[in-house]
Amino acid sequence: MDSVDHVIKRVFFIEDDNINGNLAFFKNATGEKEVLNINDFDLLVSNEGGQDALKPNDSFYVVPDDIIYVDDMGIKIKEEPKTNLSLQRHIFAKVFDFTKASKDVIKRQNAKELSALVKETKGKNKPLSFADVGGQAQAIEELKKGVLFPIQYPEAFDDIKVNHGIILTGPPGTGKTLLAEALANESNAYFVKLNGSELKSKWVGESEENLRAFFDEAIEKQPSIVVFDEFDSVAKKRDNVDNYSAEFVNQFLSIMSDIEKQGDDVFVLATTNKIEMLDDAIMRSGRFGKHIQIGPPDLQGTRQILDIHTARKPLAEDIDKDELAKKMFSIKATGADIARLSADAHNNAFERLGIFEKMANGTFTKADINQLKITNEDFDLAINNFASESKVKERKKIGYTK
Repeated sequence: MDSVDHVIKRVFFIEDDNINGNLAFFKNATGEKEVLNINDFDLLVSNEGGQDALKPNDSFYVVPDDIIYVDDMGIKIKEEPKTNLSLQRHIFAKVFDFTKASKDVIKRQNAKELSALVKETKGKNKPLSFADVGGQAQAIEELKKGVLFPIQYPEAFDDIKVNHGIILTGPPGTGKTLLAEALANESNAYFVKLNGSELKSKWVGESEENLRAFFDEAIEKQPSIVVFDEFDSVAKKRDNVDNYSAEFVNQFLSIMSDIEKQGDDVFVLATTNKIEMLDDAIMRSGRFGKHIQIGPPDLQGTRQILDIHTARKPLAEDIDKDELAKKMFSIKATGADIARLSADAHNNAFERLGIFEKMANGTFTKADINQLKITNEDFDLAINNFASESKVKERKKIGYTK
């Protein structure tokens, strides 16, 4: 049964002395029927297109009117039998129910997948601090008042309703996740980060139960800061189509209500650049009533971020950081963009001095970069290339208009 890539919960075994072999039928992950050859010889699958040999341990999609041959015996696939035999099933079929055992397998797999998704660190091991996140002074101030101070001085907040859920919203690359990590480090709190889109695609079944177990651990290790990246992928508005999101939202709302009632030192930061997609109930007070807008940096913030990302770079003496900051601000560079531009300028210096070429032909030595300096021209080239790429992205797609 190596070809079956999902958990088997129940097996119906039917004996037939007229068939000199074995047939296994199952529904795959998309609900389509497949036949699996569990014999040590080939089977034949006959359909409108002809016949195909089904090798041992291989599977094949089957539809009504297909015929499976075991030796000379042909078995025709039907959509429904002529007679409903469900009430007489116990007469001709043995049922093997592995539901309980399957639950244990699913739980173990969930735990394994969750461990791979979770990035866990202790604040003292993370050098990142608020000083490393430039251009977000207002957001930092709000996070200090809303999370850091309640953790550090709990006695001062006994009679104050504290928001345990905060949404960090804004365009990609503005530093939402960096702010959350810096907050955990500043507070020395237990820190866990989950990625919403990966969580949705990889978490196998019973997600509500695992979500509860996950938060139980965060409560046990409080004070805790939990970060959900790309929150809109798992907490979007509930409808009748996406059952996963509906179940997740319902369980998540229950957990957040419990945290608020118990007054646990567990703070959940959700990051999203599509806040309009979040379920209305998620946005209410007591769940995620506080929303902090994380926008592109202003000119002063741009200069601050530039200082952060060039602090250890070998800059030429005549580098004009104020002028560079103005240029980056003019192209609306985010914090992530400024980090990239600084790295690109460094690479441009390598290119200008032929260092990449020396690396390619094996003649590079450390002495080649001892005197390296990044110039204004290296930064200008990086900024111009970035601006050109941005223009290409902004162009409308080719197509027809009415």
